[in-house]
Amino acid sequence: MRRFELYRYRDPSGVSGTGVVAIGLEFPPDHEGHQWVALKWLGRHPALTLWASLYDLLEIHGHLGASDIRWLDPDPFEDPEDTPPCRSAAPAALRHAHQGE
Repeated sequence: MRRFELYRYRDPSGVSGTGVVAIGLEFPPDHEGHQWVALKWLGRHPALTLWASLYDLLEIHGHLGASDIRWLDPDPFEDPEDTPPCRSAAPAALRHAHQGE
């Protein structure tokens, strides 16, 4: 498992605000390959949500590149020598999937 923050650069909906708007936990893959994600929303409307993947989470709450994942822990499946610092953003595939849509 590893922890992350959902960081919002701009708030198109005007609800969550900017900066760290939620904290999350990514679970190891299940038997179907899903890496379930639990997300605790901060702010005026606290909530707890579950997602089957980070991609699914960002598809809804990424606001087309307005939000990013900031890892607090290293990826347990990567070689530590090949891993960027813990506060790296979401994998490029996730970021690029939401930019320019």
